[in-house]
Amino acid sequence: MKRIVWISFETTGKACLEAAAQAGAEVAGIVTLPGPVRPEVSGMCGFEDVAQRLGAPLIHARNVNDPECVAAVRQLAPDALWVIGWSQLLRDEILAVPPGGTFGMHPTLLPRHRGRAPIPWAIITGLARTGVTLFEIPDATADSGPIVGQSVIDIAPDETATTLYSKIHESSIDLVRTCFPQIAAGTAPRIPQDPRRASHWAKRTPLDGLIDWETRASQLDAWVRAQTHPYPGAFTWLGDERLTIWRARPETNDHRSPAGMVLEHRPDGVLVACGADALLVREVSYADRPAVRDTDLHGLLDKGMVLG
Repeated sequence: MKRIVWISFETTGKACLEAAAQAGAEVAGIVTLPGPVRPEVSGMCGFEDVAQRLGAPLIHARNVNDPECVAAVRQLAPDALWVIGWSQLLRDEILAVPPGGTFGMHPTLLPRHRGRAPIPWAIITGLARTGVTLFEIPDATADSGPIVGQSVIDIAPDETATTLYSKIHESSIDLVRTCFPQIAAGTAPRIPQDPRRASHWAKRTPLDGLIDWETRASQLDAWVRAQTHPYPGAFTWLGDERLTIWRARPETNDHRSPAGMVLEHRPDGVLVACGADALLVREVSYADRPAVRDTDLHGLLDKGMVLG
């Protein structure tokens, strides 16, 4: 099952494609989104360069299940499909094309934490570890197929979305390097998931990043870390303008000020009152201005002003 069609529009999917090719994959074609690349979509990237390098035709499709896309994939006669970094569920018609099956990746330890936004949720919920799962996709049910391989990733107490994204990126590549030869040779395991142990995470939108300053500072610290780059960021309001917070840290503080009040200017940021303790805000974006850090925040956030 070396002849494959790859489906992706994202940087980890692109890196995994390169790893599969290095492991012996014959890339018959690549399905990706039509341009232009949208910077607001986390990790989105183009595939023109890798398609040219691998000599693989590029199929642009807004929906992988469209009849035109299914027909184009069928014409390439792949042994298997690989789907890494794609937001649409594949339906029966395209899943029926490859005789060797379809394989996908999910950045959690399935069957736990199926669904959306796995990196932010892992940090927000305080997990000590997560992972990456390579699995077969037999139908359009999300993240439920037999497990081919898994890798475990420890989550540091100060983990950010940026650092966890990087860990998952590297683990995904390693998993492809390990498992692709097994799948191609027909020796890869297929371990059924136990649905009784499945859990699900909900989709998140940029508006879900709104900060509630009545929250404890330790939890707001996780809230900011979970939604920093490459995601849209945790945010509050400065008057009528949105203020996105990229870096912060919690501090013990016995203030009696209203939640959201700027308490103090520090050399490394601005201290803001929370429901319990305080959050030292260290980097923000405001309106259309460049990011503001540390002491530069003093001119933006006056003592006594209230955010939110």
